[in-house]
Amino acid sequence: MEVLGLDWVGTRTNRFPETVAFFEQVLGLPIGEQREDFVRLDLPDSSCLEVFGPEDADHPYFTTGPVVGFSVEDLEAARHDLVRHGIELLGPTRTEAGPARWQHFRAPDGYIYEVVSNPERRARGPPVGPMGITHLAWVGTRTARYQATCAFFSNVLGLEVVEELPELTEYRLPSGASVEVFLAGSRLDHPHFSTGPVPGFGVESIDAALAALGSAKVPLLQSKRGAESGWAHFRAPDGCMYEVKGPRRAESGVGVHS
Repeated sequence: MEVLGLDWVGTRTNRFPETVAFFEQVLGLPIGEQREDFVRLDLPDSSCLEVFGPEDADHPYFTTGPVVGFSVEDLEAARHDLVRHGIELLGPTRTEAGPARWQHFRAPDGYIYEVVSNPERRARGPPVGPMGITHLAWVGTRTARYQATCAFFSNVLGLEVVEELPELTEYRLPSGASVEVFLAGSRLDHPHFSTGPVPGFGVESIDAALAALGSAKVPLLQSKRGAESGWAHFRAPDGCMYEVKGPRRAESGVGVHS
């Protein structure tokens, strides 16, 4: 299987209006499509975030937190690899009016993910919103099934390992996005990762992103700012954890300081 990058995030929530308002107004993601119990918010790199309400009937198995979609060149080959390795597929291969096709599955960490083929992926456009969001940059997962989960990302999805420790493994995707797997209960554990995979939004300036979250009074669960870059974890109205990450850039209009 050839994974290209991160293409999609989906969340199903009882707090549908609040969640949509948060992603639209606080993160500044533009709405691309809206109907009853469904909203699609678009990112500049043609990836998207979709929010499903409680009456959504198409995703009853979205019960493990945000669902992250991995972009692949060949969906049928990806499905074949998943089946060959004994991975549980959830629902049929799906498609809509456009050329995108996708398949949901359960990984060894117990969470739901997706592989998606989208021939209409385009080059990254200008950043959006007060945070300057650019793309889906990261996903982290915390699991007691650390070895099995790492083996899945390495051997089934074929992701490139860039760091490997007894408690943490980091993978790099061709798009530049990364995946990190944390061993639950270890010294590098992220115990607040208790709501499933944590999607990370790339931003132009972490300082601007933190200022925007602060202005909206969004409490941070954990954050780190170094000399050149930083990240922060926060809880959205759907109850799940997300991340913003990016460089420190004084020219964004926000002073660089710790």
